[in-house]
Amino acid sequence: YTEDLRPMHDGARRIVDDAIVSDIPLMYGPGEVGLAALMVANEESCAAPAGDGGDGSNSSAPKSPEIDMVGYIRSRFLDSNESEVKVDVEMMGAVIARVTRLCQFLRELKEGKHGCGNHHVDMERLKGVHKKLKKCRAWGPIPAEKEGKKKKKKRKAEEEKNGDEEGAN
Repeated sequence: YTEDLRPMHDGARRIVDDAIVSDIPLMYGPGEVGLAALMVANEESCAAPAGDGGDGSNSSAPKSPEIDMVGYIRSRFLDSNESEVKVDVEMMGAVIARVTRLCQFLRELKEGKHGCGNHHVDMERLKGVHKKLKKCRAWGPIPAEKEGKKKKKKRKAEEEKNGDEEGAN
């Protein structure tokens, strides 16, 4: 029974892997990202041709069953009132709208949008940004032991350079 959900699970994992290297975790919580990834993966696995399994491999595994995640959320929180918790219907609608918007962002990751580092990356530009970030003090001060090692290496390199110049003369 769990194998029926395997294509959806694997697809959601790939989507989350892409989302992690994008700007999305800065804008949405982990639960929202996980739910939206499951929703998008479910759509993709249900839309996959028969026998595809939704994961790109042409296995003979059946498609995932179509799951109405939004319907599940509504029924889960509106129908259950075991702990006498009042459910704010407007708030739930806002959360569903937010997750639905996030689903669209997750679909756009494959186009390299939203800072996704797994698709269409200009490596030269990325290396330049990385070099600038390494120099940035926002990552914290350089520990004294590393600073000392750098100075020692620099001094040693200068001494070798001076020694080579004297030997050449």
